[in-house]
Amino acid sequence: MCTVPRLRSRPGRVAAVAALVASAAASGPVPGVPPAPAPVRVAVAAAPAPTGPCRGSAPADFDGDGASDLAVGAPHAAVHGQARAGAVAVRAASGVTWLDGDGAARLGEGFGGGLASGDFDRDGCGDLAVGIPDRVFGARRPGAEGAGAVRIYLGSPSGLRPGPLLTARSLHRPYGTDRFGASLVAADLDGDHDDELAVGAPGLRGGGGVAVFGLRGRTLRPGPLITQRTSWVGQSAAETDGFGSVLAAGDFDGDGRAEIAAGAPDDGARGAGTVTVLDPLERSANYVSQDEPAVDGASERADGFGSALAAADLDGDGRDDLAVGVPGEDRDGSADLASGAVQILAGPGMTQIGPTRYGRGDYDRLGSALATGDLDGDGSADLAAGAPGAGTVLVLRGRRRRATTITAPLAPYSRFGGALAAHGRTLLVGAPGADGFGGAVFELTAPPGRPKRIPLPARGLTGYSLG
Repeated sequence: MCTVPRLRSRPGRVAAVAALVASAAASGPVPGVPPAPAPVRVAVAAAPAPTGPCRGSAPADFDGDGASDLAVGAPHAAVHGQARAGAVAVRAASGVTWLDGDGAARLGEGFGGGLASGDFDRDGCGDLAVGIPDRVFGARRPGAEGAGAVRIYLGSPSGLRPGPLLTARSLHRPYGTDRFGASLVAADLDGDHDDELAVGAPGLRGGGGVAVFGLRGRTLRPGPLITQRTSWVGQSAAETDGFGSVLAAGDFDGDGRAEIAAGAPDDGARGAGTVTVLDPLERSANYVSQDEPAVDGASERADGFGSALAAADLDGDGRDDLAVGVPGEDRDGSADLASGAVQILAGPGMTQIGPTRYGRGDYDRLGSALATGDLDGDGSADLAAGAPGAGTVLVLRGRRRRATTITAPLAPYSRFGGALAAHGRTLLVGAPGADGFGGAVFELTAPPGRPKRIPLPARGLTGYSLG
């Protein structure tokens, strides 16, 4: 499971595209945005008929051959002459294929701004959801956010095949400035052994929302749209909260099915950020912030609590725990610094376990991205936390959380650690600021180790999202 930052921040915040700091409320000096990358020829994957049964169960196994594949978002890739239309690289044993949506590239739509893989149709092949958060339907208004969309690709032994397009209209709502698809997570939310898809729409009018597709069925049929004002959530809301900016999923109560964790990094009186754990079947919600007595620290301006999330059983009690990134945090309480922090909350009560881990430098922004997995093969979950301001990744191994720091093999401002994913014992690290913001992706097997660059072109924020 992985989490990635928002492609664009809420109005009035430092843009994540410019800084690539992965959350709201950046508080350190950042480089400017370079010119759009040169156009690149990008092909849409073919849609052949399946040639046999899928037999894989590895993460993101799109062709069912038993080996993990990899999806990498490059949301600023120029496609068919359209700047920042976006593209997604899919690496499998057969090679690399580039997806660019439906073949009709659109200026500035950010295809690949979010990614999630799961088995939506229970056929044994992994499927891929691609967020297009800045897609506009109709005329584009200057300065306005996109309505957004999500393109589904269905796995088969012949590779990914284009599937349905999900939008606000799928929920019988008009298009707005929702940024639908800015965040995605796939998990079995209803215990039927196929994955459902949760879609974040942080720009939804009223403070943001989370849409759920596929409950109680083998297709991604539309389900509930959950907001802070939903009756069983019962929270106050402001337009700039960004509810649903970040999503994760885990079985926090040990009942055999996953719940959704939704980050609202700009929520609260000071925009300090909150997280809400949602169970759409039981219609229950658990609100968490640094103002809670069971969580260390205090809600401070620009903390960005909930800017990254990841779930796994980190304490070995059989229930998933939630790691929360707080990249704007500073141990001295200054809103002008952003060393960043990571906190681990034990399910189901969301009580903090272990100490808060802080970044070392003033602008490290530790906790901008998180990923969990058994990286050393010892049977216990490990946690990786990106500090893209420093160009490092902190790996906390096992229940004792033994710390190892991985350093970028790149020049400063590469934003190494801006996106993370774990596939088995392999840790994948995005560096979307590398090569003049063309971007790069690295992999490490059984960290610690030396990061090895994956040979992918620097198309335009390559490595911004991983799936």
